[in-house]
Amino acid sequence: MMLKRLSLSICTLCLSLGLVSPAAAQQPTTAAQPSDVPTAGTPQPPEVTPANEPSPIPPPRPIPNVRLYLTSFNLFRVNPIGLETQNRLVIQKRLLDSESVLFRDTFVNAAALIKANPASLKVGPQFEIQPIALFNVRASYEYTRFLGTMGFLQSYPNPLQDFSDDALDLGEDNAYSTSGHHFLIEPTLQAKVGPIAVRAKFSVEYWNLKLRDGETTFYDPMLDSILAGKGWVFTNDSDVVYLSGRWMLGARFSAVWPRYNEDQGVSGNSTVDNSHMRVGPVASYAFNTDEGTMFNRPTLLGMVAWYLKHPSRQEPMPYMLVGFSFNSDLMGGR
Repeated sequence: MMLKRLSLSICTLCLSLGLVSPAAAQQPTTAAQPSDVPTAGTPQPPEVTPANEPSPIPPPRPIPNVRLYLTSFNLFRVNPIGLETQNRLVIQKRLLDSESVLFRDTFVNAAALIKANPASLKVGPQFEIQPIALFNVRASYEYTRFLGTMGFLQSYPNPLQDFSDDALDLGEDNAYSTSGHHFLIEPTLQAKVGPIAVRAKFSVEYWNLKLRDGETTFYDPMLDSILAGKGWVFTNDSDVVYLSGRWMLGARFSAVWPRYNEDQGVSGNSTVDNSHMRVGPVASYAFNTDEGTMFNRPTLLGMVAWYLKHPSRQEPMPYMLVGFSFNSDLMGGR
């Protein structure tokens, strides 16, 4: 029955993977970095130096003033099971013409995004700004349509529900098609010292979904929790990674905190905790580090995580994810 519930998955370095981090206008190609935006420019040919002298560090590639590119991230996960493709068409403008470490990778962009899986479809605009290398923020709106397939969407009168795999299987016949609105603000703090990179991505999300009469909450397969049909949810993905050539190796901590109020029957001293946390290793390998082409940085991603806390996933089986990402420069890549 689990294979019948192919659904959404995480973000991102998401995330949106989930393994995809905020875009950088320019990144060195000596490391497979967790980024969904390619480095711009053409690789510089190496200079010939005497054997007794160290090779000079090649200059960074020039950053284009304006770029148009496509990003694609495709993933499969287990516990919960899910399958999804996430794609963005992005127009990006460089903010500052600076060689400073803090201000070289600064930009603003706008994107059209689409996320599709066998159970739902999300489309909408996205805006992103990186005024300094250490800080990035995205704002998105997604019109969301649940198709009523694969056992989704399932909704409930309150958040005090069992949303284990067995319970979702039993309620599959109650799934129905509906639509609504999903708003996200995603601030990210990030830094890199030598081969070590750290990132903390937060998400503040608001849902406004049409549910059946008398029902105020629903199970979201992407966040694997019961959310308010009209309400908030907070998430965090934090990474520490080591970058070595085409490899990225590290660890990720992920957490989800749904919020409820009187509209969902939670008020006064009553509390409902459907939050969960997990942690585990993450790795990626870039098959090449090409930039400025129609097929940049094809990268295989993988993650395994064990639940530190979850209302219905206390068994030893871990969360597992495999993804493949690439990007394509359509204008301004070189």
